[in-house]
This record gives sequence, structure tokens and C-alpha cells, in this order.
Amino acid sequence: MEKFRKQIKIKLVMYIVFAVLMPVVYMTISFIYPDNDTFSAGYSSGFCSGFTLVSVVFAVRYAVVLKDPEKLKKLYVLETDERSRLIREKTASGSFVITVFILGFATVIATFFSDTVVCVLAAVIGVMALTKMSLKFYYDRKY
Repeated sequence: MEKFRKQIKIKLVMYIVFAVLMPVVYMTISFIYPDNDTFSAGYSSGFCSGFTLVSVVFAVRYAVVLKDPEKLKKLYVLETDERSRLIREKTASGSFVITVFILGFATVIATFFSDTVVCVLAAVIGVMALTKMSLKFYYDRKY
């Protein structure tokens, strides 16, 4: 259980760092490169706010769990339950494949409209593929 507690503490620190760093980075970039386009400014600030809010919610959740041994035990059971883990793994694997196919389809459609969008979508697919291969290599070595 101490190993799990340590994992939760690491997650808590990561969420706190992200919740603090995200707005600071956003405000710094906004100050250096002011955006006159209201749509992109609103989108980026909303995106930043959403990620920050989610990080704060998870940080609070983990802080509460760390203070209550009963809640820590419930979370441990939930995260280590074989059925829940299998469902999470299958969901992640399936959603990854579906996302790659949707992005591939969107890339083909985008060829009719914008070369820039095609390049961005192709780069996203490339990064996703590189990430998947890196994680596969890592987990092949680990397990």
C-alpha cells in the first residue's frame, strides 16, 4: 500500500505542477506574442483554463485520498482491480486505433482544402505513431 501511496503522491505533484505551470506559460506566451484574433485567443485561453481546472480537480481528489486511509484503499482496489484494468486497457487501445483512422481520413479530406492542415494532421499521426512505438518498446523491456 505504501508503494501505491507513493504513486498517488507523484501524481498529485505532477497535477499541481501542471496546474501552476500551464497558466504561467500561457500568460508568458500571450504577453510576448499578443493575439489579435479573438477566436484563437478565446480558444487557447479556454483550452488552458480547461486543462488547468481538470488538473486542480485531480490534485484535490488525490490530496483528499491521501489524507483518508479508507478512500486510499478504495482507490487502490479500483485501480488494481483486474476487470477495471482490462477495460481501461481495451478502451485505450481501441480509442487509439479509431483516432488514427479518423485522423487519416481527415488528412485525406484536408488535401482538398489546405496543405497546412494536411501537414499538421500528418505530423499528429506521426507523433502518435512514434509515441505508440516508444511505449511498446518500453513495455516490452519492462515486462
